[in-house]
Amino acid sequence: MQLIRPASLAGLAALALALAAGGASPARADGELTMRGVYYKERATRVMQPMLDGRFDVGDHGQATGHLLVDAITSASIAAGNDGAAFSERRVEGGAGYSHELGVYKVGGLVRYSSEPDYTSTFAGVRGAAELFDRNLTVTVGATVGHDAISNAGAPPMVPRREDTLTTYLGSLSVAQVLSPNLIGAVTYDLGYLDGEQANLYRAVIAEGMLVAERHPRTRVRHAVATSLKAFVPSSLTTVIASYRYYRDDWQIDGHTPELRVYQDVGDSAVFGVRYRYHRQDAAYFYEPRYASASPEFLSDDVKLSAFDSHTMAAQLEVAGEAVGLAGRLGEVRGQLVIEYVDQNNRFGNALVAHAALIIPISY
Repeated sequence: MQLIRPASLAGLAALALALAAGGASPARADGELTMRGVYYKERATRVMQPMLDGRFDVGDHGQATGHLLVDAITSASIAAGNDGAAFSERRVEGGAGYSHELGVYKVGGLVRYSSEPDYTSTFAGVRGAAELFDRNLTVTVGATVGHDAISNAGAPPMVPRREDTLTTYLGSLSVAQVLSPNLIGAVTYDLGYLDGEQANLYRAVIAEGMLVAERHPRTRVRHAVATSLKAFVPSSLTTVIASYRYYRDDWQIDGHTPELRVYQDVGDSAVFGVRYRYHRQDAAYFYEPRYASASPEFLSDDVKLSAFDSHTMAAQLEVAGEAVGLAGRLGEVRGQLVIEYVDQNNRFGNALVAHAALIIPISY
């Protein structure tokens, strides 16, 4: 399959560079455009994802954001209802947000919509933050709701059509504390509730030697607690971020995810970073690789519900234009490259992820 490569991306890049270079005198940057391309490859799936993000100041106390991406997916999977033959699919997503500062308080909201041939999703959220005790303590609360419309529109004509919905609610509370001039600690708690169809409408499970449609519980309660420490070492211009996340839901999945990131300034115009992330989880109480009977209330062939562990190793380099001889506002343009390798012992197999981005300050 020929992956989607939107011709408009080159035009957007040219326009953004023109905006960055325009004007004879330097000006304060009022925002930035980020153009990013993501490539993901695992055993049976390949994804190309161009995206465009914008951030713009609105007056002295407001900030608006915009987001647009296109997923081009190629996969060989029986989940598509085509007996494992390769299939391709395109997903388009767009979103916008706004936040406003009111002294030590900040309030904001966002909306997002995505569409693909058999799945549409609408998402909205609000967020508020307070910076207390001379801005040394930040308390953030957020709430989001999403509604998805699901179908098996990509199944062969002889397969009966199915349609359903999924509603998702998420609440979040975060506290961040400045512990010293170069150390910040944070704790976040997330609570999620899902109500609706959570099985893949294409996927079948091996039960009693036959293929039986997947069946999941229609409700799910999720809990997650994350902690982090961010430290800056002035003598070496090094930033170290250590975090740990614990996840638990009422499908009896427990997940543990420690992560370490290190970022090193290289001169005044480059940053190099490395990251290691480990993830381990238990299986959902109803998950089996194959079932001896088709009579259980719930059956699943979703690898994400199986017990597995994974190791993610990544390296990142970000370089400003001035490092390669560009001057003026072009010298403020930043290029970024991220390479990730995921070693995981599940049916997905190992994965390679690559990001390339151009980050362009703009003034208006």
